[in-house]
Amino acid sequence: MKSTSVTYGGNCAKPPRGGFQWARVVGPYDFHIADFDQDRQIYGMGQRVIWPYGGLRDAAGNLYVLERKFVHQMTGGLWIMHNRDGALKLVPAAVFSARGEVRRELCPERHIYRDHLMAKLGAMSPAEEQPFYFEVSDDDLCWQEGELCDLRGHSLGPGLQAFFLGDEFPWLYFSRAFWVTGTILGEPVSGIAGYEHSYWRERAEWKELPYYARQQLAWSLFCNQYEDGSIEWGHIICNRGGVGALMVANEKQALLTTGEFDSSFRLDNKDYVGSATYQADGDGWQFTADSGGHMTQFNTARWGGYLAQSGVIRRIGDTRTPTYSFTWLEAFADRIADEGLSEG
Repeated sequence: MKSTSVTYGGNCAKPPRGGFQWARVVGPYDFHIADFDQDRQIYGMGQRVIWPYGGLRDAAGNLYVLERKFVHQMTGGLWIMHNRDGALKLVPAAVFSARGEVRRELCPERHIYRDHLMAKLGAMSPAEEQPFYFEVSDDDLCWQEGELCDLRGHSLGPGLQAFFLGDEFPWLYFSRAFWVTGTILGEPVSGIAGYEHSYWRERAEWKELPYYARQQLAWSLFCNQYEDGSIEWGHIICNRGGVGALMVANEKQALLTTGEFDSSFRLDNKDYVGSATYQADGDGWQFTADSGGHMTQFNTARWGGYLAQSGVIRRIGDTRTPTYSFTWLEAFADRIADEGLSEG
């Protein structure tokens, strides 16, 4: 897939006014939590959803994946999965995680989400109900959910910002990464956590947007930590029509940020991505799927052909030995095939 500055849909030689057809603007940015005031619009778009998520490993290399979604003061619960039994599965205790309305404390120095209302019913609350506390500042993250997780971390490099100029529903995306340590289900773990904000015009739900429903091909967050303690991480976003965003960074700075890159995918017999290759600015990165990395229950709760999985993205030709690797990749196999990007 060759990314281009402006791509028009169909055979429209003379697009209508404002018809940029998902052209993109992409770059790094300096993250300040004060910039994410919920009432502050950007290009006429409001803050609609926030996602914290991550992939961490214990000393044995077992993977723990977690994800939560905030829509203003509402949250739908914690998805927490692990592969200690060989396949990445939802943890039953996740059903006792915080959900519903939470208390927010939003100030220029930090944003705090805490004390979901259903946990304040005293004896009426289920005995297994878990407490909840989530805090983000410019440089630090704290994520505590009782027996489920207790994580703290510091920021990694700059954030990624990408603006996709859809004439129906433009979408503005901001991502921030943290290196976190702590415990999940009582096990010491470490790894990457992402923290994302999405903006769009109307108050539609994310999975109802034209971007999610039609445009998105694949999205990934990846991270590798090496024997010397150095970290390389990044985002790769692939959309229809050759429009996308790619950023690779280390702990302090962006190494490459571009919308000009090539992508190709190999799909397995279950429509998951078995491998993928991305080429940009003379460098390449390769995704390799984890055995047993399908997020089956997470995917079943979604629709439209969405499939998420774990794996590894490594820089092609990099001979360093990673002590930690994780990639969250989500893709739509039918759209990848429609765009002619599926090999084999």
